[in-house]
Amino acid sequence: MSQSPLDSQNLSSLQSYRQGWQALNRLLHENKSFSGRETNNAFLNCGDGGRFADVSTAIGWDFADDARAIGLIDYDQDGDLDLFVSNRTAPRVRLLKNNLESDSSFLSLHLTGTAKTTPRDAIGARVAVYLKDQPVPLLRTLHAGQSFLSQSSRWLHFGLGEKATIEKIIVHWPGAAPQSFTGFEPKQFLHLTQGSDELVPRKIRTKQSLLAADQELPPTTAIARIIPPAGHAVPKLETADKKLITPSGTTLISLWSRTCPHCQEELTSWAKEARKWQSSGVKVILFSSDQEPRVQCDTFLESIDANFTAEMASPQAVEMLDAIQASIVDLWTPIPVPSSFLISKDGELLAIYRGPVSPDQVIADSQLATASLKDRRAAGTPFKGRWVGDPTPATPQRTTQQLVQRARPDLAIPYLRTALSKSFVKGTKFNRADNLLLLGQLLGQQGRPEEAIPPLRKAQALLPEDLRIARLLAAGLAETDHQTEAFAILDQAIAQHPKNADLLEDAYQLASKSAKPELVIRYLQKAIAIAPNHPTLRLKLAHTHLANNQAAKAIETCKKSLQTNPRFLDAANLLSRILSTHPDDKIRSPEESFALASRLCQFSKNKNGYHLLTLAYAQANLGKYKEATQTLDRLKNVAPPDSPFTKEVLTALKATQSNQPIRNPIWK
Repeated sequence: MSQSPLDSQNLSSLQSYRQGWQALNRLLHENKSFSGRETNNAFLNCGDGGRFADVSTAIGWDFADDARAIGLIDYDQDGDLDLFVSNRTAPRVRLLKNNLESDSSFLSLHLTGTAKTTPRDAIGARVAVYLKDQPVPLLRTLHAGQSFLSQSSRWLHFGLGEKATIEKIIVHWPGAAPQSFTGFEPKQFLHLTQGSDELVPRKIRTKQSLLAADQELPPTTAIARIIPPAGHAVPKLETADKKLITPSGTTLISLWSRTCPHCQEELTSWAKEARKWQSSGVKVILFSSDQEPRVQCDTFLESIDANFTAEMASPQAVEMLDAIQASIVDLWTPIPVPSSFLISKDGELLAIYRGPVSPDQVIADSQLATASLKDRRAAGTPFKGRWVGDPTPATPQRTTQQLVQRARPDLAIPYLRTALSKSFVKGTKFNRADNLLLLGQLLGQQGRPEEAIPPLRKAQALLPEDLRIARLLAAGLAETDHQTEAFAILDQAIAQHPKNADLLEDAYQLASKSAKPELVIRYLQKAIAIAPNHPTLRLKLAHTHLANNQAAKAIETCKKSLQTNPRFLDAANLLSRILSTHPDDKIRSPEESFALASRLCQFSKNKNGYHLLTLAYAQANLGKYKEATQTLDRLKNVAPPDSPFTKEVLTALKATQSNQPIRNPIWK
């Protein structure tokens, strides 16, 4: 796992950090452990200057748990700390009792603030315990959290050693003056209240005997009945011979394989209950995942007298069903066979059965097509409880993203389009806008901006102030030669969010491609107003001024950039070139240009070719043609012969060898 980056602008460290989280996220979704069955470790400080000994086995700590956090507490109130350990896998919690015999003493304190100057729970308080003949006090701070997503006891525990005498205790209350307490004896549990000198003993609760026991885990099985939230769409599935399966009523699509014994057993039992299937109104379609001639599957089905519709599944259909189930159960493990999908006549997913399922269960679940949202949710809840909110409808984004992660945009786009056409796919306007935005993104990424624009327009109608939608819609319009409307959308978004730098960057890029320098200047000036100390923005503005025959403004912009960022060498380099190579005599300033170029080369220790080239321009402008030629000779072979840099050097050499200054005709 990559460590958190210290610099948010360091793209390399950010990329490494994101890749680390993606890898970790994938491990979780593939039902793998963080630790890989590593045992827990405990290390004992040897007290000799930094050496530690691994005592994990000796103290009974070395469980092969996927442990996450530790919480400290004197659970049995015997004066030493016990541990609660939380794990990502079973057992979720362990209590490790400290039963070591010791002659050492202790003190345990509980703090309460006044709730006026200090919070009632006294979080942030620091306690200093002063012992006789020890100049350095024992310190503890009351924290609001400890370890990973855990909280230790609010009782502050102090180990005092043998025969300790407590002289005083000072509590540094957060938000208030410190308070001193005296009169302590070792081996006490005491409450201290801000503003009171009273030491209140803790009420000792009745101790309960706890016996260590192994946790009995249910057997691991892939068999499951999954009732998804309402609103999951199943698209038309393609068979191996390019036909599309379209449910005409409630339909059970069973993914099976002729070589799977569990599939054979399930289909044999189904065939024996043919009358039950016929009277239920549920149509069964057997969808073979085998990549073999159909005749072999047909032969097996005839042998068991299975009178069901049978089709051979295309690889795309299997991928689609796998993505649907993975997006619902949130586990990226391959779909097993047999697996069955119960679908309503409208194409809504009612249930998924991983492993064999009985006709009675399927027939009972077919009633979910007309059940209320709350009843659907209750049917899919594996345990009892009380809900505090309304059911959350499904979103097609999860399955779409599953297909995108599998590098199948060819399946993701049709699926999302199909889902958005279904009346049962609902949600808030934010959900609907996000779905349309995702469709527009996918179409744009596939080089289909014309198709991306309609869903993005619909999304913007739902969320007219959404920055993501405005930026994508403007980009699509610009790609399809609707620049006027693209500018209008960006201008409207900038008016709504005048301090958003991304919008201004989009507008700047669009204006640059449209060869509209007046717009480029306007957007850059707005961006600089937001980020006045951003040197690159001013450099872009200076280049735009030059391209628009505004040399004086370019010089002013470069100087302003150097005022805010004196070590921004690119601005100094451009300024020196303007002052030495501009065709207008009124613009050039030979001495200033030479001074800037000399400082540039000094900063870069004469190792930057662009700075040396700028120095040669300044030297030639002062009539120092011999020096300029010598400088240029050093640069002839530092880059490939056909590179723009080498061509620029050779062009300058022709001028200096003829005792001519260098002028930049582009800036006329």
